Amino acid sequence: MKKYSGRLTLTCVITLLPMIVGLILWNRLPETMATHWGANNEANGWSSRQFVVFGMPVILMALHLLAVGVTMADPKKRNIGKRMIGILFWIVPVVSWFAMMTIYLSALGTKMNIGLVANILVGAVFIIVGNYLPKNRQNFSVGIKLPWTLADEENWNKTNRLSGYLFVICGFIFIVNAFFLSIIPIIATVLAVIIIPVVYSYWLYRKKIE
Repeated sequence: MKKYSGRLTLTCVITLLPMIVGLILWNRLPETMATHWGANNEANGWSSRQFVVFGMPVILMALHLLAVGVTMADPKKRNIGKRMIGILFWIVPVVSWFAMMTIYLSALGTKMNIGLVANILVGAVFIIVGNYLPKNRQNFSVGIKLPWTLADEENWNKTNRLSGYLFVICGFIFIVNAFFLSIIPIIATVLAVIIIPVVYSYWLYRKKIE
């Protein structure tokens, strides 16, 4: 963990920095702010100004620390690629800035296509992760972690290679959907990304023992 202490400190600070922006804008922000939007870009969830400015960055930092902590505690963390470790460290800070700036701008009356930006951001994350997912060897933190993938290196490699392709395809579907904002292709794509690798890895397992 010492090896990454500097990076962890930096990313935690960046995750919390939107608090400063919130304090600067404090008197201009309303007492209640939209924090969730539906597929039609209409706000359907609200929170207090105090919770938005202080609570949300702290919650995001806690999630960041949890994700990094679990990964760093992995006895096989050396099997995780350096690029994937870098992605792990920066996903939450980027999400923190995107989410907080979106909420602030919306609260200040700026008209935004939340669905467009959110779909593009999520799609980009899927594409980036999908590119590096197959490059990780067996570990307990990153990848398709199933009993038969963890027990068989060949199964792990083939399953995660397929998942990498599926992640990239899912990412492009998210980006295309940013201009249509339909929930159906998103649900179908995410389910496919979850179910297909599981079925495929189990099929490989059964094929090998029969």
